[in-house]
Amino acid sequence: MKTRIITLIIFISLSSFIVIRDDQNDAAYLALAKKYPEVCKVGARGGDGTLISSQFVITAAHVAEGMWQRHGKNLKVFFEGQPEGIAVEQVFLHPDFEPMGEHDVALIKLSSPVGLRPAELYNQVDEKGKEIVIVGHGDFKTGMEITWKTDGKRRAATNRIDEVTPSQIIYRFDAPGSPEVTDLEGTAGRGDSGGPAFILKGERKFVAGISSAGLSGKNGPGTYGAIEHYTRVSAHLAWIEEVLSGKITQGIIKGSATQDRPTPLEGLGLFLSQGDNRIDIEGKIDPEVPAEFRQLMFGPPPSFIVSLNGIKYQSLEFFKKDFEAIKKGVKYEIEFSVRGELKKFLTER
Repeated sequence: MKTRIITLIIFISLSSFIVIRDDQNDAAYLALAKKYPEVCKVGARGGDGTLISSQFVITAAHVAEGMWQRHGKNLKVFFEGQPEGIAVEQVFLHPDFEPMGEHDVALIKLSSPVGLRPAELYNQVDEKGKEIVIVGHGDFKTGMEITWKTDGKRRAATNRIDEVTPSQIIYRFDAPGSPEVTDLEGTAGRGDSGGPAFILKGERKFVAGISSAGLSGKNGPGTYGAIEHYTRVSAHLAWIEEVLSGKITQGIIKGSATQDRPTPLEGLGLFLSQGDNRIDIEGKIDPEVPAEFRQLMFGPPPSFIVSLNGIKYQSLEFFKKDFEAIKKGVKYEIEFSVRGELKKFLTER
């Protein structure tokens, strides 16, 4: 069994990536993914989700909320072979969800049923030590590489649950040669937000975790030693069953309060909130973040915006006004305080 993981530092990002062993053929990961057609993309450029009934997809709350805020009634999910997508009817966020928090789970109700066999929900509390299969779409690389590759294909990898908390399951990306590495070891690089961690029982697939957050490896995001935190499905079953059974009928689309939550700023891709005389960064949507600083991990301790084009800001309202006034295609300079270090970038609106 892998050694105990004690780190609790996490970040949230919204994207779909699978990182693989550098000594294995990518074809094996692609082949494994073909066994998981119930895994879908939430939004054309968003995270992942998993079909758990004919009309419901489970995903991360920060994925569902962020994509709904960006796309509203145009939000769709995309299963392989269905490029037109399926419209979203309602989004349900767990009532205890907070950005950067532990209850990062949501349910998406689709406008029409999906003709695929849904995955089941894991209802046991014996997850620690069990082998899992993680699945995601989008960019990928090996644990030795820094540069990400894009081909839009679905990949699956294996790992083993190292630690369990009351609300999360946690695993580490081990390097080849480690006594605890799995044959198709992989990790959800840069988040793989909303994607599943399956526990298998014969031919039956059980969703045990929902990709939520992670910590970089020794050489950066998606390298060996990276640690992933997934929302623990068994800890949230009561709420999930209430939504599936129709006992809970009001989702965020029907107007439940979300106005107090940070929202991503269009063109910047960061979830921002007003702090005490500063603009705090609560998370990010990787596909919407400029490439120059997409690799930054805005995790605790607090990260915040220092300046825009040399002007320092304490008010989120004033910052938004000035940022939105920058015309598309125009260069701008932005400076962050990231975990106590100043980072300055020149990028384009």
